[in-house]
Amino acid sequence: MNVAQIASLIMTQVDDPTGASFAPAPAPNTTPPEVLAAINEGQELACWLTLCLENTASFGLGNSLSIDANGCFYLPRPVLPDFLVPLRFTFGGARIRPATLYEIAQENDAWQNTAGTPARYACLGFNFLIVTPQTTGTAQMTYARCPDVLLNDSDIPELFEAYHQDLVDYAVYKIRLKEGAQGLARGLERLNLFLDDMTRLGDWVRARTAAARYDVAPFELALMDRSRLVGQLLGNQTKGIQGQAAMWKRRLQQQKY
Repeated sequence: MNVAQIASLIMTQVDDPTGASFAPAPAPNTTPPEVLAAINEGQELACWLTLCLENTASFGLGNSLSIDANGCFYLPRPVLPDFLVPLRFTFGGARIRPATLYEIAQENDAWQNTAGTPARYACLGFNFLIVTPQTTGTAQMTYARCPDVLLNDSDIPELFEAYHQDLVDYAVYKIRLKEGAQGLARGLERLNLFLDDMTRLGDWVRARTAAARYDVAPFELALMDRSRLVGQLLGNQTKGIQGQAAMWKRRLQQQKY
């Protein structure tokens, strides 16, 4: 499905098939910006939860490319804007193995200033990469990536087509948040459907990851305490409603006196 088809399903399922309650889309597109943002958010979350999209690209090493003088610390996202996590990292055809900072320091106290063929790397967050020993050259990285941002009605999500309905489910949940507690309660059912399918997709990606001997696998959604998540969402929504009620009460008292 393309964006326009997904948006039509979303608006129908939030009881606004014409999109009258949404800000209009800039021509020539017809998908309201709020709906488009929800579709994009759903796709990004799906790819982050499952690591289902990947890419292979060159990654330059050396002190002229690093953020330190020795060629040890790197910011991947300026080079690979869609970077999430490394899956396989090689230099000269040999694997550079993942490690924690503790493991790297245990192996070599002077790891931040040791020249040689890269053998270990660590990745902290989505934009901080450490490589040791340090050298100059070009490595190859296979990495899990973000999807391209959807902009137009004719754009087709990169998430596998079998899971396009999940973008509808997530967007319905997201849009109904603004309806208050009742909208949240209705939307949570759709969020659960989204998470069910992401669990299945994550299991498939995990099997593919093991077969390819990648360094990182998606975490197991089946082990997540979903009831706790739902409880937190409901609690946050209730706090928001109570906060708004208290604000209006204060305003009415100020106007009265």
